[in-house]
Amino acid sequence: MVIPKQSVAGAEAGRWYMMSVQGGAAHRVGYCASACDGHETREDALEHYLRFQLDRESDLWLDRRSAALACEICGRTTTLRARLGRNQKLFVLCATHQSTASLEELFRRRTAVVLTQDA
Repeated sequence: MVIPKQSVAGAEAGRWYMMSVQGGAAHRVGYCASACDGHETREDALEHYLRFQLDRESDLWLDRRSAALACEICGRTTTLRARLGRNQKLFVLCATHQSTASLEELFRRRTAVVLTQDA
């Protein structure tokens, strides 16, 4: 699971980083994994990770074997899919909305839900 996590020790105490947490161990991911001084807020850490995913881990494709589903932006049925990041839930996006701008919008929607649940 990838989450924003605040450092609690050392010179980085109080700074936020995007971390992969597996089996109790955590390590920095995305652009936070190298040459990152950390972030003032968890929202800033999420934004930094979004930039990494848009730059390095976005995939858009046509899935001919899957059923047509509703586009997550407009509701039009489509077999086009997208992914933002590894091992993440797929997005369903029609031809009009299959873009990194739409991936960014949907990421922000999902993030808002997560941040609301954590508050």
